[in-house]
Amino acid sequence: MKFKLLICIFSFLSFSCQRSPEYKQDQTYFQNEPPSYYNKGGNEQTTITKRIEMMGQPKKRVVVLRFWNDTPVKVSDIGSFAAEELRRNLLATQRMLLPEEVHPDLTTQDVVQGSQVKTSQLIREGRRMGVSVLVIGRLPKIVFRQKGDDVGLFRQKQSLAAVDIEIKIFDVASGREILTTAKSGESSSNAIAVTEANDLESGEFRSELTRLAVRNAVSSLVPDVIRSVEKMTWQGHIAKTTGTKVYVNAGKASGLVAGDILKVLAQGDDIFDPTSGAFLGRTEGQLKGTVEVVDFIGTDGAITQVHTGGNFQSGDLVQLY
Repeated sequence: MKFKLLICIFSFLSFSCQRSPEYKQDQTYFQNEPPSYYNKGGNEQTTITKRIEMMGQPKKRVVVLRFWNDTPVKVSDIGSFAAEELRRNLLATQRMLLPEEVHPDLTTQDVVQGSQVKTSQLIREGRRMGVSVLVIGRLPKIVFRQKGDDVGLFRQKQSLAAVDIEIKIFDVASGREILTTAKSGESSSNAIAVTEANDLESGEFRSELTRLAVRNAVSSLVPDVIRSVEKMTWQGHIAKTTGTKVYVNAGKASGLVAGDILKVLAQGDDIFDPTSGAFLGRTEGQLKGTVEVVDFIGTDGAITQVHTGGNFQSGDLVQLY
């Protein structure tokens, strides 16, 4: 009887000492609480407000220009294929907008001269299209190799293709380059060739292998693109003003919600090097006031009400407050 009583007491004490999920959650909360008079140990880099703020960032509008096949290997329309592959991969993440109604007038080849990018021309194109991000790309190298038997009716052959892809990403609002990176991709085919259909001398077969290599290279670029774009400050534009109503070129599709407060800034000034004339970037525009999202319009537009300030004009920048 005493033994049973001891077991009951031990069980009760063990159960009492266990921490409930609610208790653990509270402890985690207070451990991660931002620094304050009452809490000196918070991590300033991972405050709760910063984490939540980053979670709800609206999506940026991204345009990918047709890539430049800067090689002597002229695979049919491989530049367009590479750009479309990147668009498709980015769209699948659902973390940015790639508007189908926007059609760029330029390609990567149009804005690259030697090793230099015609940044001012590129940024003007981005502003014309009303997007936040521009991506350009180049294929500097395409290689084919084949090994295997050359004799006999049935020949075991391995065909390989490899490509290098370079991309640059530009923040249209600031007029600056935010990422330069390069990746390689490869593809191979092991086949018993009865005819010449699976030979690298066949243009169609080379094209197929190249596209597979491009697909592999592009997929490895996607994480770098996402990280770079999501570090950018989201910006939209005022499309129209009517009295106290201000129409913005971003809405539900971009991720805005009713009640969001947006700060309105004047467009900055372009800065050019006085010696070379090279485009250096843009100054930050002056703060004009704030507006509040009250309703939505069209496929991706918002109606806002003036909160503070005034003299808002079409083309003014808006950012989350």
